[in-house]
Amino acid sequence: MTTTADIFLKWVFPILGGVVSILMFLAPLQAVIRARKERVLGHLNPLPFPAQLANSAGWIAYSYVIEPTNSQGSVFVFVPNYIGLLLGFYFTMSCYGLANAKTRDNQMLVMLFFAGLLALIGLIGVQVRLSVHNLQLLWGFTSNAILLLYYGAPLSTVYTVISTQSAASLSWPLSVMQVINGSLWLGYGLAVSDPFIWVPNGIGACAGGFQVFLLILFRKKHRHSPPPSETDTVTSSQRELTTGMADSSLIVNSTSSKLDAPTGSNGFPTGILVEEVVHDFDRSGHQSI
Repeated sequence: MTTTADIFLKWVFPILGGVVSILMFLAPLQAVIRARKERVLGHLNPLPFPAQLANSAGWIAYSYVIEPTNSQGSVFVFVPNYIGLLLGFYFTMSCYGLANAKTRDNQMLVMLFFAGLLALIGLIGVQVRLSVHNLQLLWGFTSNAILLLYYGAPLSTVYTVISTQSAASLSWPLSVMQVINGSLWLGYGLAVSDPFIWVPNGIGACAGGFQVFLLILFRKKHRHSPPPSETDTVTSSQRELTTGMADSSLIVNSTSSKLDAPTGSNGFPTGILVEEVVHDFDRSGHQSI
């Protein structure tokens, strides 16, 4: 006989947890769209996005290995993390194109680390020929470890937040949803006595609470416009193109002014001005080589 407690634990909690997880994954969407529109990364911290991608990929793998013993739970785990995976790709690729060289290098290192880790875990599961139970343990531990890194990724800017007394690099929606999501799964994990669930989510709720504390503490220092050092994300090729266009404009203007000079009886500029015009074009050609 199905009791109210069973319905609550087996249906309400995982469905509600899935909805909250999707909302947490969606939290940075507005900031990313604004950054894409303005073509400036600004204060947006892109490091949590590769972690979100890897976290969702790990839980998708976990949903595969629990299917033989818990097909219902497999769907509950897969759906929100499938959405999180797609959003993680979108966020990561969007911010990569707007970041400076150092930030892009950090993003690449994070992506390489997680890609290598997930591929290695999958190889171990296949080559060692683990049982279904052991595969679930393997991917359960892996997914929980990545989840902790995902929860902690926004804290990578804590030093900057404290030193500048500005919480502009932290996200209110993401921090609040992290607290709600972690607290929800913490309660569920305690209810079913599953440390794989309540331990990482309890830590995640605390990490989100700390971010909220920083946002409240430094709310008056919050700046919406990015500092000059962060807006200066133009690549060297863009600078060269801009400089070249400026030089070309100067040459054209200079040439036009010279061609407007007094002309001789044959209708052409005087000889000395022709020499200056030719010299300008010749100098431009040497500069462009």
